[in-house]
Formats: sequence, structure tokens, C-alpha cells
Amino acid sequence: MQGTSGQSVKVGVIGASGYTGAELLRLLINHPKVEVISITSRKYQGMNLVDVFPHFLKSKYETLIFEEFKPEEISKKCDLIFSCLPHKASYEVVKELFKHSSSVKVIDFSADFRFKRAEIYERVYKVKHTAKELFKESAYGLPEVNREEIKEKRLIANPGCYPTSIIIPLYPLVKMGVVDTSHPIIADSKSGVSGAGRKEKLELSFCEVNESFKAYSVVGHRHQAEVEEKLGLKVKFTPHLVPINRGIISTVYFKPKVSLEKLKEILKEEYEKEPFIRLRSSPPKTSEVAYTNFCDIFLTLDESLDLAVIVSAIDNLGKGASSQAVQNMNVMFGFPETLGLNSVSPVV
Repeated sequence: MQGTSGQSVKVGVIGASGYTGAELLRLLINHPKVEVISITSRKYQGMNLVDVFPHFLKSKYETLIFEEFKPEEISKKCDLIFSCLPHKASYEVVKELFKHSSSVKVIDFSADFRFKRAEIYERVYKVKHTAKELFKESAYGLPEVNREEIKEKRLIANPGCYPTSIIIPLYPLVKMGVVDTSHPIIADSKSGVSGAGRKEKLELSFCEVNESFKAYSVVGHRHQAEVEEKLGLKVKFTPHLVPINRGIISTVYFKPKVSLEKLKEILKEEYEKEPFIRLRSSPPKTSEVAYTNFCDIFLTLDESLDLAVIVSAIDNLGKGASSQAVQNMNVMFGFPETLGLNSVSPVV
């Protein structure tokens, strides 16, 4: 296994033909410590990467071919594998990879290993988990919260995009006991359409999404359970679909136990030195975090209601998925955490 001073980390990407897989390849192409040697796709097996994603023409990836998934082969030739598969599809794949290699590491984009116990996953996702033994190998991949455990584990459960936008701003405040949990905590979130994945669905087609804005899964969205477990409290979460390609805005309301100045002081102390957290003096926009690994946080207080308001912004394909996975890779292999992730949003 290679580290900071060694040769490039040999990487495979399973399910590389989705939005998160393609975004991951876009990020890894400029990472100085990574060599992508294998990509897989069931739908595009045997096709050249550039036939599916022409923007990789004249790049070092233009000769890559979508391969058939062969767990024994890919697990033995790779140091790290990114599994960009949906929930309910990943745990068997990860199980097969670990079966054939005792050294390969995996960063899993699905929800299949995000909870502390398989029983919670089975309740939330309503499916029997057949790789329960791997939960002891896994860590929740939110570096700002769980960095030390990420360094020690070989299986990293990349967080959900919505949970990332909610957990990061709330975590320090909950940890310091300044959130009044006797009052409801409400997280109202809006996401771009790419959060639904690169699949053909009528409700995600242009005419259905354009010039429209809707709430969905108003009760019982699976990400609510993820947020609640990681924060250790109840949160009312409501997601919305907005007609943009990428980005998430979450507005979180809670009753504070301390002043606005103290709340801001806690966030500053926790996150001032974090490379990908930006504390804002005005509410952030999705365009200001697009194509980056940043989480921007604005905090204020509505004095008339004694209600604290947080507005956070991330790119759902970035800090909500692929760039966060690269950040996790950097932590796992002892690289500088910002390596390959130094981009900022374009002005327009």
C-alpha cells in the first residue's frame, strides 16, 4: 500500500458512468498521487470512456475502457476502489472485493455502511444486509467530524449529500450542548437534479423539472435517519428538488441555549483551521461552492423568535459526494488533505 512518499496509488472506480463516477474521474485526473487503472460499468461495458463522456478526449484517461466487474481481478490490482453504486447494490460488491484481497481499501458512495449497525440500515432501507460483518471495518467518511477513525479503517462510508450539509454546521453546536433539544430542530434542504443520479425517469426529465420546484419524501426520507444517528438527536428534515444541475442549500432552524456571539465562537473554534469549511458573513449561494469541496456556513439569530438560523451550501457532487471521497482518500493514505482539491468556483 503506497502512501505520501511512495508511488502513485492505483485506483479503480466501480460504476464510473454515473454523475458521481464521472465527477470523481474529473477530480482524479489532476491528482499527483493517483493512477486510475480500472473503471467499470454494467451499461457501457466494453465502450471507451470518451464515447460516453467526450470531455475526456485528449486527456490521460482517453484510453480507459469500461470493463466488466471482476472482483478478484480489480481487488488485487488496485490499492483503493471507489464504489459509485447506489444503496442496496454496493454491500455485495464490497463483500466480494474484501473476499479476494486483505489489503485493498474501499470508499463506498452508497448508504450501505453509513450506520453504526446493520440493523439500523435494514430498518431504514427495508432490505436485508448480507455483509454485516464489514460494519466493524467501516468508518463514516466525514473528515471534519471523524478524521482519526478514517485514518484507521479500510472501508469508508462516504456520507449522504444532504446529511453533509446539515451535520457539518450543527455538529460543533450539538457537541457543546448549546442546542435546545426540547424544541424541534428543522432542516429544510434544496438540491439540484444531479442528486437523483444519472438515470432515465419521467419526473427528472427537462419538462418536468424546468420552471418547477417541489418538496418530496416530506415524511420519512432515509437521510433523516442518517442525520439523527450522527448528531444523536431528532431532526425534522424536508428535501426539495430545484431546477439546477448541482448544489445544495440547507436552512436549519433551532432554539439556542446561548447568544449568537457564543454560537459563532463555537463554530469558529471548531472550523477556522479546516481547509474546506468557510464561515460566511452573508448567506451563501450554490454557485459559490459549485465544483468545489467547500461547505459554506452562515449563522444568524432571529431575535423576535429567539430562533437560530443556519444556511449552509455545498456542491452535491463535490462535498456531497466525489470531492469528499477524494478528501477521504487523502486522509486514508496520509496525503495533504487538500491535494487535488484546490479549486474554487467559477465566477459565472
